[in-house]
Amino acid sequence: MIAEIALSLLLVWLTWSVVTTYTTRSKMPPGPFPYPFVGNFPQMLCDSADPFSKLAEKYGDIYTLSFPTGNTVVLNTASLVREARLGKKGGDFVGKSPESVYPFNEIFGDDFITIDYSPKFVFRRKAFISALHAFESSMKQGLSGDNALNILLEEIESKGKKPFSLGELIHGSIVAQLWKMMTTKTVSVNDPVVNSITEFGEIVGRQALNGTIYQTIPFVSHLPSQFSRDIKRAVQIRDTIIPPEFRAHLQTYQPDVIRDLTDSLISAFKKEILKENGQDVGSLEDIPAIMMDIFQAGSGTTSSALTWFTLYMVLHKKVQEKIQKELDIVVGKDRLPTLDDAKNMSYLQAALCEVLRIASVVPLIGTNAIRDTTIAGYHIPKGTLVAPNLMRVHHDEREWPEHDVFKPERFLDSEEKFVGWTKLHGFMPFSAGRRECTGQSLARIMMITFASTLLHRYEIVLPDGAKKPTTKILAAAIILRPQDFKVVVKKRF
Repeated sequence: MIAEIALSLLLVWLTWSVVTTYTTRSKMPPGPFPYPFVGNFPQMLCDSADPFSKLAEKYGDIYTLSFPTGNTVVLNTASLVREARLGKKGGDFVGKSPESVYPFNEIFGDDFITIDYSPKFVFRRKAFISALHAFESSMKQGLSGDNALNILLEEIESKGKKPFSLGELIHGSIVAQLWKMMTTKTVSVNDPVVNSITEFGEIVGRQALNGTIYQTIPFVSHLPSQFSRDIKRAVQIRDTIIPPEFRAHLQTYQPDVIRDLTDSLISAFKKEILKENGQDVGSLEDIPAIMMDIFQAGSGTTSSALTWFTLYMVLHKKVQEKIQKELDIVVGKDRLPTLDDAKNMSYLQAALCEVLRIASVVPLIGTNAIRDTTIAGYHIPKGTLVAPNLMRVHHDEREWPEHDVFKPERFLDSEEKFVGWTKLHGFMPFSAGRRECTGQSLARIMMITFASTLLHRYEIVLPDGAKKPTTKILAAAIILRPQDFKVVVKKRF
């Protein structure tokens, strides 16, 4: 009798689920119909590295997937992304629901990246952009002086003629560079603080799929598991490293003295709070979480982009030689490149943009619709996660002929001048709209400076007899990194 009742209830629930799903998705973009309990997870097994692009081949430029946490609409063309993120509808897709960002909201706390759209988000975005602008000239001076970049060069010099993984050194150097920008303190690439921030990033990277799985069966996240241990460890790192630095800065802060980016954030927050006329939109206590955002977003993406750059340089020797010829003309042999040289380094910047296009370092990041709206005539209910598939966008044959070929010339005009980072319709490595990467100017500064310095000083080649490294991605990830490869560097002069 009990079994019959349970079976009847299950059939009723299944019927209700199918009818509700059909009703909800009937006016939404097409897509595979979801299975009970697991949604479209089985369809995600179609490609371990890039399932969203694989599904686009079958379901088109815009399609819907359903998961236990809700519906996701995937956008696969630049025009659709621009429709959703820019123009009149740009304000419709700025949300970050707790379900869509879990467990990152627990890992980062009350931060800027994972916060839902609200007056607090608007306030933090305004203050963060103001802090970056105020600190920009100091950042430029710091990057061209005695800093972590020089530490990277020293580490490279210590390798001699031995093969080594340049990507690991680049990542450590980027973290060390950010630490100096944030605190004025110089640390080595092997410093404990660098290792801890690197560990934090590795934990974040492992949670891309875990969060959705653990939300399907909520109580499982409270059981002893690697998932729960990872979250606790990430929170421990966050609360151990950042708050002490923030407190020390707050105690010694002087309004007219900006020593580093932390001071700049304190200054910007104080000024913006005064403009709010007493409204509760934020406080100085929000700053430590934003500092952690900067380390995570800045170190992971920038170091990955530079590692991809190194890989494409060893695979395309003529491109490397052409950049070095440009550097020799612009910089000469008696000094290191500076950011002031960047305006005359068209081919280097074009090569960096082509790396970001072909590698698509951050392939897919979504935001939630904050109201009922439409895309391409399809109904998008409030709360739907809308995710630009930048890997597909950056490999769209309609935008990029020979999309799998590495061609920096795509970003040069007829006079071989760099067209800029935002001019091409199909290029959006930092996303677009109100939720685009607010630290992209910092990322560009570090990419240009590190890339120009490395190629100015060294020829980067594969070890003798080494197998040609691949650009193939083996598994999906929040930040895509190439498979490990080793290089040998030779001093140019």
